[in-house]
Amino acid sequence: MSSVAIMAHKAANNDVAVIYAVFPTAGEGHDVCRKLLSEGLIACANRFPMVISHFRWEGEIEAKEEHPVLFKTSPAKAEAAMQRIAALHRYKVPAVLRLSSEGALPAYAEWVASETA
Repeated sequence: MSSVAIMAHKAANNDVAVIYAVFPTAGEGHDVCRKLLSEGLIACANRFPMVISHFRWEGEIEAKEEHPVLFKTSPAKAEAAMQRIAALHRYKVPAVLRLSSEGALPAYAEWVASETA
């Protein structure tokens, strides 16, 4: 199956992979967005304002400022994008989560597929 046929099939299913990650600074989130875009691993990303994350780490309860990002990519590129985010991240155990989206607007799913083909 050609790459165009694969892309059309994925877009027809309206599948878009959404990856959520948080970064310790807005600058790091920005840099990872730019890197993944330049490498063709994502179609786009949304950076959100700072949040306060609460968690337990090494036995202690923590509250830290973090900067969330939503990355959008094709299902075929999701695993590679997640691994790349983790590799670029300074946290030892970064929060990198794939959220499934099977109900994307068809034109948007097609655009995501074309940007990550």
